[in-house]
Amino acid sequence: MEVASTKETQLSLQIMLQNARNIWGKNKPVSALEIQNSPNKTFHFRAYQEDSNEGIWYWNEKKYYESLFMDPYTGKLVFHEQSEFEFFRVILYLHWSLLFKTDLGQPVVGIATLLYLILLLTGIYLWWPKNKKARRVRFLFRWKADTGNKRKNYDLHSILGFYSLSVGIVIALTGLVFAFPWFSNGVQRLLNIRTQVETSPVINTEQEIPIEKPLDNILADVKKKYPDATAYHFYFPRGGSSVVTILARYESIFKTTQAQYNVISGRLIQASTYDGKDGREKLRDINYGIHTGSILGLPSKILVFLISLVSASLPITGFLIWYNKKWGKRRKRNRKNPVGME
Repeated sequence: MEVASTKETQLSLQIMLQNARNIWGKNKPVSALEIQNSPNKTFHFRAYQEDSNEGIWYWNEKKYYESLFMDPYTGKLVFHEQSEFEFFRVILYLHWSLLFKTDLGQPVVGIATLLYLILLLTGIYLWWPKNKKARRVRFLFRWKADTGNKRKNYDLHSILGFYSLSVGIVIALTGLVFAFPWFSNGVQRLLNIRTQVETSPVINTEQEIPIEKPLDNILADVKKKYPDATAYHFYFPRGGSSVVTILARYESIFKTTQAQYNVISGRLIQASTYDGKDGREKLRDINYGIHTGSILGLPSKILVFLISLVSASLPITGFLIWYNKKWGKRRKRNRKNPVGME
């Protein structure tokens, strides 16, 4: 969201965080913060807590998930959002698990993705031209003024399906990595990726020297080191930890950097780029980037979007082909031989 007006300097991040805490209270600690690298954007605070009740819907997985959009120049609340009902998040979980809990809905989505992959592979087998004459009409639209709707529908299905095949297969395979642990583990074994046990850095807080505004120092240091980042994501510590994780996000996942700071002293503990991650983390990042099209920025996003539109049209055009073959001739015969004319 954009702010109404900008000033020369923004409020202290410590003050902004305290304002967010005052709104939510002690029962809803601030979990994360997103700061867009733009002077006219609001600060986006998040508070969320996982839940494990017996419901079947995705909403039952969280006790709460809320967002505060705050003006960084005045510290005032611009918008308070119940994020679990936000439109794009609902769309995300509809895609992720059909709005069911992950362990219930994701296998269903995974099976549907597997069927989609099978249809793509069998489709290219049916598409494959048997001779040179057939090959001429399989790559380009050769419509004329008298070309019928059935032929146009067939060409839309076969030609667009052919050109979207390779990207569609990649989208399906990367989706299966999310859906099935056995598939993800199989890909890791195929690529000879070993699973490493994640360890958190050991911090001796007694040796840290407290400073007055550690978060402001951390933000200034992050902006200095990564001035071209799209946004800075803060993930605040819980459970007595004193480590805050910051993600300097870029359009390309290969430039995105993760850093950890001590929230008491503002000292940098460690920073890691894509090249410094282990094989499992690289696979996770690449898989997400390929699946969503974000791996190469806007051009690849547009490509995946267009291929997804074509993929969504294939069941419709495919159904019409089946319907015309099964019922079209029968309807034509019935028109030629009306009841009572035999």
